[in-house]
Amino acid sequence: MQLLNMKKACERLGVHPNTLRRWIKEGKVRAVRTPKGRFRIPEDEVSRLMGEIRGAKIVGYARVSSSSQKDDLERQRQLIKEHAQKQGHREVEVLSDTGSGLNEKRRSYLKLLGMVAERKVSTIMVAYKDRLTRFGFETLEKLFSSFGAKIEVVNQEEEKTPQEELIQDLITIVSHFAGRLYGMRSHKYNRVVEGVKQLVSGSG
Repeated sequence: MQLLNMKKACERLGVHPNTLRRWIKEGKVRAVRTPKGRFRIPEDEVSRLMGEIRGAKIVGYARVSSSSQKDDLERQRQLIKEHAQKQGHREVEVLSDTGSGLNEKRRSYLKLLGMVAERKVSTIMVAYKDRLTRFGFETLEKLFSSFGAKIEVVNQEEEKTPQEELIQDLITIVSHFAGRLYGMRSHKYNRVVEGVKQLVSGSG
């Protein structure tokens, strides 16, 4: 956890040191006190404040792999809204997608990335890590942080993903690399992909 001194924190926030000290005293800002009695502000706390100062939004993101999982999509939305309310946020916009977590062209996912890049978001809430992305979650955290946004995972326990979704993700990975190796229209590509589909179809 990187800590900023008062001067650097105030420069980023564009506020007077007395204002920041008052916020710390009122409990609005989480701070660490050094042995010499000086305040240090966690960088993620500064990012959160930057979002609030510019009026950035709290945004939720939910995802399922298929249209048959509508109930789960609604459950994720509810978890996010309840989590937001517990933290005192009255309104939260929840974006959602139906598709693989390996698909980087998800419509709402791309919308979310655009909003973060435009610094319109202070916090992204997700029910589980893999709802946002299957791989590279830590990379997204660092990227979003650079734009003053943080990710909050409502449920830290690993989600028990349905078998059909894991199978579809496996096929997606194999298809991607087989296409790179042999070409998407080659006979070898078709044999590899069909072979994997037949193999996993009997995995139950």
